[in-house]
Amino acid sequence: MKTRSTTCALAAVVVIAFSGCMTHETRPLPRINAIQAASEVPADQLLDVAVLMFDDNVPKDEKQQEKLKIFPEVRKAEARYFSMELRNTLEGTGHWGQVRVVPRESNALDVQVNGKVLESTGAELKLAITVSDATRRTWFTKEYTAPADTRSYKDGASRARDPFQNLYSEVANDMLAYRQKLVAADVEAVRNVSELRFANELAPYAFKSYLGEDKKGLYHVTSLPAQEDPMLVRMDRIRERDYALLDTINEHYSLFADNMSEPYTNWRKYSYAEIEARDDANRQALTRKLLGAAAIIGGLVAGTESNTYVGQAVGTAAVFGGAYAIKSGFDKGSEVKMHSESLKQLGESFQSEIQPMVVEVDGKTLQLKGTADEQFIEWRKLLKDLYENETGEVVSAPPPAAAVQAEKKTGGG
Repeated sequence: MKTRSTTCALAAVVVIAFSGCMTHETRPLPRINAIQAASEVPADQLLDVAVLMFDDNVPKDEKQQEKLKIFPEVRKAEARYFSMELRNTLEGTGHWGQVRVVPRESNALDVQVNGKVLESTGAELKLAITVSDATRRTWFTKEYTAPADTRSYKDGASRARDPFQNLYSEVANDMLAYRQKLVAADVEAVRNVSELRFANELAPYAFKSYLGEDKKGLYHVTSLPAQEDPMLVRMDRIRERDYALLDTINEHYSLFADNMSEPYTNWRKYSYAEIEARDDANRQALTRKLLGAAAIIGGLVAGTESNTYVGQAVGTAAVFGGAYAIKSGFDKGSEVKMHSESLKQLGESFQSEIQPMVVEVDGKTLQLKGTADEQFIEWRKLLKDLYENETGEVVSAPPPAAAVQAEKKTGGG
């Protein structure tokens, strides 16, 4: 009786070891939409938003990139794409003023969104988001994780909705929830501080006295310059030029996102399929190895305990069946490597570049070269030169750190 039970159990194990692939059905995700403004928000209560270009979070070590399945060119492009998707979501709600993607921190805007890509595949997106305002007050820091809405990957499906739109909508709704806690005086203070911080960056000798800091490092307005102050009027004019350049940068980013949309959607679609196939192969490989090992052990035990030819034959069959299951498990492992290599090739085939921008200042056509970040730094230098030319005042730059240290060592005042 004992041998018969063992034989039946082994037969079941062998059958399971050769069972077919596991199947997965994905149900459509409930859609989360960004809350829309029910009526027009008064202009003096609108806060401008700067979505800082997301940190791509690419490890410098190539082995770490390989381990995490990160393709640098894809991740860099994604960082820009995600920034634009969040910007478009915020702008579409009607709750904010101008929403712009900026290549680096800008004191010219009221609210700043910092993001870091923690994980990005065709199956899941994970971002770390920090929102703060011009006073340096942090609104919130939060990690967002969302699975892909696979409806966006189906052939013939509309591309109007991003597979991770739920995540962008959650961020927008959290920002709105915090914004609604601010009273009118808070909003006015943020707007005033952002204006003065921009002015102080270009002409600290003229505007520094209007700003103060508390013990927590938060900015507040100590006094306001007169609206008709000639220096303030000039600064407002320069700030409008800064906005114009940011708009030019955003046109570039928008075109980049539009051009990227279709190939990137396809990349994520295939990435999702590859991940599903890879994970399914992993599950099958592990299952076959474990059940194969169990069949071998059980077969040896059954063959040893049985006193009949049939029992020993079944035990031997279980051993061979288990060995074959283990071999097929290793074959599945090779399939995993094949899918991973396919992902790598898909990633390396995607490229993106930043083109030089042409701007006009005082009738002169200038070309800003380098990355968007480098171009933005160059532009800010041009703005300082422009302010100096208009006012006749020289905007003194702080001495290099080395010079400061040398002055301290020599006892300079």
